[in-house]
Amino acid sequence: MTGKLVAVANMKGGVGKTTSVVMLADALAAGGASVLVIDLDPQASASVCFAGDGILAEMITGGRTLDYYLGLRIVDRDKAALPDFIRDYVSSTTHLGEPLPISLLASGPSLRIVEREIIYALTKRKYSMHAIEGHLWKLFQEDFAPLREQYGYVLFDCAPGISPMTEVAIRASDLVVVACISDFLSTYGLKAFYETIWGVGSASESMLAPKRPPHVLITRWQNTKQQATTYATLQESAAAEGARFRLFKTRVPQSAALANALTLEYQTFANKYRDQTRDLIGEVITPVVTELKEALDGA
Repeated sequence: MTGKLVAVANMKGGVGKTTSVVMLADALAAGGASVLVIDLDPQASASVCFAGDGILAEMITGGRTLDYYLGLRIVDRDKAALPDFIRDYVSSTTHLGEPLPISLLASGPSLRIVEREIIYALTKRKYSMHAIEGHLWKLFQEDFAPLREQYGYVLFDCAPGISPMTEVAIRASDLVVVACISDFLSTYGLKAFYETIWGVGSASESMLAPKRPPHVLITRWQNTKQQATTYATLQESAAAEGARFRLFKTRVPQSAALANALTLEYQTFANKYRDQTRDLIGEVITPVVTELKEALDGA
């Protein structure tokens, strides 16, 4: 099995990245795929959504989170094994009587501090910034990339902006999904995001540009005049010759069911995404997953 690496990102926060990661992980797992979620956000929202406060607290105090692993591996030069930090079958959601096959590499509140300590530690070892990038890229290729042999999909929930580990994950992924509200503020940073990662000269000698252009997924869609106008502009830009990004045809609506899906209240996949006004699974989630797979297959 050779799985796919998918990064869900945006320069801006509050645009539905974690909601999109949870939705995609649940749907892919309900479809029979084994899914690993790697939380790159120190807010640990995805970690809380899947593990809950109790299990996450246990992982943090037990030193079984991403920040602890990176500190051991790079700062302390410990030969820590990444699979030891992954919690399998972490989701409480079931489908057809079976727990969803979702695993989690949780984030912790010290992730940003550890990333800064990595920069300090490598600088003291006389690493240049390019060499630091190369070191992180090498670590990713050695430790993270092989996870595609164990899971059908590895989803990265990226923090807002571009941290060192986020950039490495984005560049190494098979597909980058940019979760984005269809408004001016949320789309404003799209150009800067593209030029930072995909632009000419953006990649250092040690890292490559992503394999495909970013695919923008519209979230929290409400069909207001402002959102419709912005969406029309995005459609025009995505369809233009030499377009810098692709656009998912399916838009994820503003939905109480999707917001509630971030809690641990619902036992089954069907109940988790039950909406009183629309068939979320049939009209939204399944089409998004289909488009995701088509993009990964190069369609």
